Amino acid sequence: MTQAAATIPARLRPTLDTLVSACRDDERVRSAWLEGSIAQSLADDWSDIDLHLLVEEPEEFDARGWLSAIVPLVLADSIPGVPGALICLTPDWIHIDLVLHSTAENLPESQREVLLDRDGRVTSTVVIPPGPGKPYFPDQQVRIFLYFMGTAIAAHDRGDLIALLHVTTQMRDRLLIQLMLAENGVEAEAGTKRTTRHLNADQMDCLRSLPPTAVSEASLLQALNVITAEYLRRAYRLARKCHALWPGELELATKRLWARELGVTL
Repeated sequence: MTQAAATIPARLRPTLDTLVSACRDDERVRSAWLEGSIAQSLADDWSDIDLHLLVEEPEEFDARGWLSAIVPLVLADSIPGVPGALICLTPDWIHIDLVLHSTAENLPESQREVLLDRDGRVTSTVVIPPGPGKPYFPDQQVRIFLYFMGTAIAAHDRGDLIALLHVTTQMRDRLLIQLMLAENGVEAEAGTKRTTRHLNADQMDCLRSLPPTAVSEASLLQALNVITAEYLRRAYRLARKCHALWPGELELATKRLWARELGVTL
């Protein structure tokens, strides 16, 4: 390993060293490399080991048996939608994602840290992620937020607290945070890992100040009101800043619904 070697967390290094030795000892493994946070020099103690193997006949290679013979496993399940991939856990909760590739495969561009390359087929690739851009207005997400406001009314009137909890947390964890990323010019990422690094102190203070979402009508309505007020305040400001078209008719219909069903004037 080269660039990323100095940044590998101590908790992961023994397992990774064992995996590297096993790759070198097995001639069926023609190339091996890491992707993900280790390859990007961003790993911490709880990062995954994203191990990719290039083998000549992946359909004949028992990836689960190969890995379990190297390190003890308490989980080794296929990853849905990713052929030849396993999600694995050791008893010490080291997370290993193992992905097989064929030697005939054209590898997609990604950031890699090469561990082994017997045939000169794979090279380390450094992909420089784009930095924050200009603030942008997430118009579709704003419309979804207004739609979720109406969905919350339906859940409330049905007395379905689980559905109300779900929509309230989605409005907070998905849409409000996406709006904050848009304020900072950061494209929303899939998933929530490492999102905190893209938020500023004001945004984090805002999230910390939001009321909790207990499974009770009073708690959820309080959280829903605060989240909605904060979202709309930020969305109005961002729309003005970006000279964006605001979904006025949808907003008006939603506000009328809230006034009629909840007695809340926004």
